[in-house]
Amino acid sequence: MDWRLPRRRTLWVALFVLVAVVPLALFGIPVDSAAPDPVPFEDTRAIGVASAEELAADDPAAIPRVQVFYSQYQYVVGYYGLSTALAAIDEPATQQQYGHPLVTYVTDYSNTAPSIGGDGRIETERLPAWTAASDAVFVVDSGGHTPVGDAIVPFSDRSDAETFADQTGGRVVSWATLGERSFETDDGAVVRDRVAGQRADADAWVAERTALLDRERSMTVGPDDDLQAAIDAAPNGTAVALDPGRYSGSIEIDRPITLQGADATIAGDGEGSVISVTADRVAIEGLTITGVGNQTRNPDAVAGDSWDANIELGYGHGDAAIKATGANDTLVADVTVPHTPANGVLLRRSPGGVVTNLSVAGPEDWHDGFMGVIAMYSPTVIEDSAVTDGRDGVYLHRSDGTVIRNNTFRDNRYGVHLMYSSETLVADNRMAGQEYSGVTVMTDPARTAIVGNLVRNTATGISTSGSNSYIAHNGVTNNRIGITTTAINSLYEHNVVRNNNQGMRTGSVVATSEVTGNDFIDNDRHAGASAGPLRIWRGNHWEDALATPSGRTAERAYMPTDPVDGQRHRSTARRTVAASPIYQGLRELTGSSPGLRSGSILDPEPIERPQNPELVATTATLHTEGLANATAGTPTNGPY
Repeated sequence: MDWRLPRRRTLWVALFVLVAVVPLALFGIPVDSAAPDPVPFEDTRAIGVASAEELAADDPAAIPRVQVFYSQYQYVVGYYGLSTALAAIDEPATQQQYGHPLVTYVTDYSNTAPSIGGDGRIETERLPAWTAASDAVFVVDSGGHTPVGDAIVPFSDRSDAETFADQTGGRVVSWATLGERSFETDDGAVVRDRVAGQRADADAWVAERTALLDRERSMTVGPDDDLQAAIDAAPNGTAVALDPGRYSGSIEIDRPITLQGADATIAGDGEGSVISVTADRVAIEGLTITGVGNQTRNPDAVAGDSWDANIELGYGHGDAAIKATGANDTLVADVTVPHTPANGVLLRRSPGGVVTNLSVAGPEDWHDGFMGVIAMYSPTVIEDSAVTDGRDGVYLHRSDGTVIRNNTFRDNRYGVHLMYSSETLVADNRMAGQEYSGVTVMTDPARTAIVGNLVRNTATGISTSGSNSYIAHNGVTNNRIGITTTAINSLYEHNVVRNNNQGMRTGSVVATSEVTGNDFIDNDRHAGASAGPLRIWRGNHWEDALATPSGRTAERAYMPTDPVDGQRHRSTARRTVAASPIYQGLRELTGSSPGLRSGSILDPEPIERPQNPELVATTATLHTEGLANATAGTPTNGPY
């Protein structure tokens, strides 16, 4: 789809070639009858909704779509929703990154017999084709809704648009009129503004579940008693207390009771789950649980038609110290699992749970174990807990709204692993020695908040994907890559990224995120980028990026991906070259066009001093402790 510009010549050619190229890069190729035809939407670089929301829509006509050919970008950019497209096209940074829009196409609802369903979704009898946006008219205020907001429905035939407007109470406007409107879309700032409320909601959630510990005691059980019989006899809404000692499992709790025992151990026989919960509002407090079975997947699961169903059949049917199935509002508090070859706590289709002050240890080799906490279709609060030597500290699958906070994860595969789980909050956790990643976000969820975590000694500290997310106030040290900025339309701010091989890495082909107010200190490379448009990150501190050989502060933009600029903090010679008139002239020429800066990151407003001093001090301590541990040959997890 690279239909516009011939292959770019290398930058060492004669200067007059660069001068000749720049005007073309600035103004693009004129649009005429040879303008490119629309492409299948799946061939565009699409943004606007998370994959889970796109799948939920399941009807390609339910969300009007846009595709734009930009003058300085080799790919076609696709947008879900007219409001998403118009907000992006009008953004000055868009033209700085991609050039100006050459031609814009919209889905055409003429000849599709559109209507608005009872749930507000657009319904059609036929799939829409494409038409040029400038030739179309648009129905607004129809009452239709999409995952990105109110539906704006395009038509190539005005009479079809007027018929639809009459049916729905909408009105017809032109493309020019639509362009005069102001559109706001969800982004990371929206998620930032709801973090405090999500914390407060989690506090209330925990308080309500913790009240289950105050139930009236109906009986006390000793090690010589039949524990299962006592549970079966306990009245609903009461507590069963265990005297200190060892009790044989496995057991099932099928009624809303609280099981408590500060110095009691329930020992399974190594087959299956030790405690199975199948009733709502069960609380388990203070127990030590041993003898967990070693099944991590359902051995009888038969592959189905969807990957999603197979994951539930497999992962959701493994053994666990505590396994809750179809059990809402479960509380697990102050429980210790000193060793499990499978899961610590498994919640499957059991929303509303709280896991607090849980301690789980897996095998020394994470390949031989599974998850500390696994939640499937089960929004949960997981807090103040510790997971060591597991496959994943916490694994989520379709558990929107989960809160994971104040936990410690050491020497797992992943600390926190999110799959198809939107609107999650991962806050104030401590992670060290994970093999692959501290926090990894997969399957493109929306509105994730990753805030206040400390991550060190792993391949990638925080790995993001999805959209409309907020990644802030995290300290990442001594990793191969500190943070990936692959989530689109997201906000990365006030992170401290230090002593990594590469501080931040961006791989998003469509650059829509804001990276601002971060501190980059003593990384081998502060940032890296894959092929794609110019990424503009504003107002970050790049250690020694502005220092000159004379000791003065350079007043200019900084490009951490540039081979000279990117090593200014590590080489006096590079600073000397960067200050030379020849290099400055070359930078101005190549910097005047997005097309000549593909695969680059530019900070036009770098900050001389660190902006997050407390977090800078904390990460410096973590780095020093990590070096001391490595010298002493002790585990990477250090103090946490």
